[in-house]
Amino acid sequence: MNKYTIKTIISGFTLLALTASINIKADGNRYDLERRYHSEISAAKAYILTTYNQGNVGQSGFTNAVLIDVRTVEEYGAGHPDKSLNIPFPHIHSRPNREGYVGQNPEQFVSDVIAAFPDRSTPILTLCRTGYRSVLAANLLADAGYTNVRNIWQGFVGNHKVDTAGITLDVNNDGTINDSDRDGWLNYQELPYSTKLSPRLIYAPYEYLYYE
Repeated sequence: MNKYTIKTIISGFTLLALTASINIKADGNRYDLERRYHSEISAAKAYILTTYNQGNVGQSGFTNAVLIDVRTVEEYGAGHPDKSLNIPFPHIHSRPNREGYVGQNPEQFVSDVIAAFPDRSTPILTLCRTGYRSVLAANLLADAGYTNVRNIWQGFVGNHKVDTAGITLDVNNDGTINDSDRDGWLNYQELPYSTKLSPRLIYAPYEYLYYE
């Protein structure tokens, strides 16, 4: 075996390893958390599925998808995708280090989703602020037997983009770095949202918290 052959084999293994690494990254989520649900989806695609593809059963397995917003009641009340259902996880109200915190246990979250969507083949999209809590929620639903769950990886608010040197990018090219440069549904994506609180879409057990 000559040096060229050895070099070729080593290069092949290197390429294979790199490809595997890329595939794992692309198949995961922005926080590299374990994924047990179906797949990721962009905010823009989620908007199309929940706005324009309703009733059109020929489009894809995720046609007529329902969007579950797992953020707190405060976050949901401040703005949410139109028609999204608020089932908070793991925080219902406020944050753990604030007075008045109300948490949500995994079993109750899953029970709430089952009550709303008993068919485990229901196409479900999960959404949180930046795509972390929604991964946790999506995994719980997959564990409960839901087969068509996708996570909106950018989240509603989103994160700032950085280049390979770690420099925050001015993605909308307006000369400043601010929230509008975050990549979520609300900011750089500039997708429609609502602050209207519909009784059928808010989390009924804590309805009063939306109006505090």
